[in-house]
Amino acid sequence: MKYDILTILDTCADFVVDLGDSVPEFGQKEKYVDSFSLDMGGSACIFACQCAKLGMKTTAIGVVGGDIFGCMVKDALAKSGVDISNIITDKNIKTGLGLHLKRKDDDRSILTYSGSIGAVMPGHITDELLQSAKHLHIGSYYLLDGVRDALPDILQRAKSFGLTASFDTNWDPSEQWHMPAELLSNVDIILPNRGEALLLTGCSDMDGAVEKLADKIPVVAVKLGAEGGLAESGGGRMKFPAMSVSVADTIGAGDNFDAGFIYGYLRGLPIGECLRSGVYCGSTSAEKAGGIAGQATLAGLLDYLQRGTHI
Repeated sequence: MKYDILTILDTCADFVVDLGDSVPEFGQKEKYVDSFSLDMGGSACIFACQCAKLGMKTTAIGVVGGDIFGCMVKDALAKSGVDISNIITDKNIKTGLGLHLKRKDDDRSILTYSGSIGAVMPGHITDELLQSAKHLHIGSYYLLDGVRDALPDILQRAKSFGLTASFDTNWDPSEQWHMPAELLSNVDIILPNRGEALLLTGCSDMDGAVEKLADKIPVVAVKLGAEGGLAESGGGRMKFPAMSVSVADTIGAGDNFDAGFIYGYLRGLPIGECLRSGVYCGSTSAEKAGGIAGQATLAGLLDYLQRGTHI
């Protein structure tokens, strides 16, 4: 195969405002904030960058606008080692933008302008492109307006070509959490966070949510934030704590967890080692602000896994 990883990009920039003690108010009130940053965002974009940095041959299909944010997204992907030959520039649209309002406790409110995020269409994902990869990853399911309804068919085609597939829903802005059964039937790994797992299943507790997901999907890996993560496969469940790190912010930590977990999965590691790999990448990411600045290196991950201890 030409590529290890193929993903569908939710291209956007992240504009992060550190509110400090300020609380936004309407009525044209002006307040000071502590800081801000501007970086590439998008769950699948961050995932792709981490995959490439872990030595996986990674490509992505996506659309960007003909603007400075589109250039920034393509540049960040290329510098991380992602093949960007399948990214389309459409000068008639704007690149997506996520405005993150960050509080001192690291909780965030996210306001998203979709733009290019929903511009990927079913026709962009050709059989030739699918046949060039080993694994297909779907992120930001509820934001992929242009291609979402076609994803069950795309996943079925991918499976017919021998690809494995992973799935991270991310948040549903409509808060309806509809999920076609035919989509999940072609997913090998689902990677929600705690809240998403509960909302997807309608369960009130994590045990019930994991059991319900595991009835449909062979591997369930749930991100638990500061508590680390858990995974269930073949009736066995394991949990692994987060590393002790100095947290700058948690933007992209879950996406980097996904990449670490998939790295282990594609290399045939036991599920427990896949989980350790995911937790390492998610924890390392949190040490620096933004989704890609703190991403793990392959050398760092291999050293961590080889030592077999949790630090």
